Amino acid sequence: MEQQDRIMDGDLQTLGLQSILKMLALSDKTGKLLVYSGPETLSVNLRQGKIISVREEGIVQADILKMLCLLGKLHPEQVKIVYELAQRDPHLALSMLVERGWMGRGEMQQRLEFAVTQSIAHALRWVNGRFAFHRDLSTLEGAMKPLDVDSVLLESLRQADEWEEIAAEGITYLTRTTVARWKPEVTRDVRALGLSHDEVLVLCLSNGEIPLQSAAQALMMPEARVVRLLARLLELNLIEVVDTTMETELQGDLSTIIIKCQHTLAQQRQSSTPEQHLLGLIITLSDCTNGLLIHHGKFARILRGRGHVSNAEIMRYLAHRFAQPLQLLSQQRYPILETATFVDGQLNCNDIRTLNKVVRGEQLEEFYWEAVQGLAAFLRMVFDQVVRDEVGNSHTGRQLNVAWKIFLSEIDQEVQHYQSYRAYRSAQSTRGRDVTMQSPPIGILPQQDMQARNNVTEQEGVSSWSQDKQGRYM
Repeated sequence: MEQQDRIMDGDLQTLGLQSILKMLALSDKTGKLLVYSGPETLSVNLRQGKIISVREEGIVQADILKMLCLLGKLHPEQVKIVYELAQRDPHLALSMLVERGWMGRGEMQQRLEFAVTQSIAHALRWVNGRFAFHRDLSTLEGAMKPLDVDSVLLESLRQADEWEEIAAEGITYLTRTTVARWKPEVTRDVRALGLSHDEVLVLCLSNGEIPLQSAAQALMMPEARVVRLLARLLELNLIEVVDTTMETELQGDLSTIIIKCQHTLAQQRQSSTPEQHLLGLIITLSDCTNGLLIHHGKFARILRGRGHVSNAEIMRYLAHRFAQPLQLLSQQRYPILETATFVDGQLNCNDIRTLNKVVRGEQLEEFYWEAVQGLAAFLRMVFDQVVRDEVGNSHTGRQLNVAWKIFLSEIDQEVQHYQSYRAYRSAQSTRGRDVTMQSPPIGILPQQDMQARNNVTEQEGVSSWSQDKQGRYM
């Protein structure tokens, strides 16, 4: 704002927020009060000494529509309509809910008042920082009726005192930025736990995305009260506190693995024979599996918070967790996987990769094909278990699953190309042709055989190739 419009500034240690607001109210000031403390900024707009709006910077802005949907107060279709029209402006969103009869005007006023009180209560606890008041005669009226400063301060001071009580009780591990989510292993019927109505509401908002201060705003419940409810749910082992820093690192690590696997897959697409292509898929699948195992050795839930964990212990954990599923796959569906072993916490597929030294021709191709199917099944199993253990059914988990499905679709596409080739070769064999000796070079499909190949593809239920891929193996 323009320097000449500043009519007052100073240090919060000299003049606290409470005194500043009272002074501005008594003198019927109109303008904007900015209060700074570290990365956070509180902006209070006043008109003739009354508060007309407040905004906090440096925090996650509450998505009130999503939270009302989680609480069952709005239908997803209603949320979608308002999202499109309000452009995620919370005040405009509330006004639109009122216009459509989906919220009463009284409730909107209550929510706006609570947000003001909540923000000022937080800023009242700032010890270090600065403030500045700027004259701004253009300040516009908002959706909220102007609030008396004394009334707002009275409620804000009460909420600030509740935070002091929380600190005195030793509940310092929960802050207004705390994000909570259901534990992935929770299977109990919460209705049998005797939870209070407020505990159920807080549990509904514990989805791994919503910080405590946003949940308090949605429930119009003092933050300190929400802290106590979260502490109770933690005691019942229903939720966990999300380590957002670790989760960001976790998400970045898994995303890097997926990108590397996509790059490896792209390199293997240059193969000129079916055997080379299948071997390329085997390399991609095994490398991706090992990338996930290395990742899980860093982020597995059982290994967190224990300080330094020896490599030997990590390797024992990985082998214990994943060796048995691999063994079951080999016994039940894919015997070729019996040659794969766990060595130093990694999947060793060297015997499969070097099969071409002892096996040739169609038998090699069949072994490779079985290995591709088995490793693909094992890779899916590993990823599912890794994500379920590390982040559960959370926002991060859903994002990772989307990226994972994109990568798997690329694997599936390569598998479908090979299946089409097998269908084509089978058709030629039934016509009495020696495919091994007479099939055309890779990448060339004779026009007279095109219709026969398409007919077999339809009969076998195999997806047809795209124009640029259909000749890869023929």
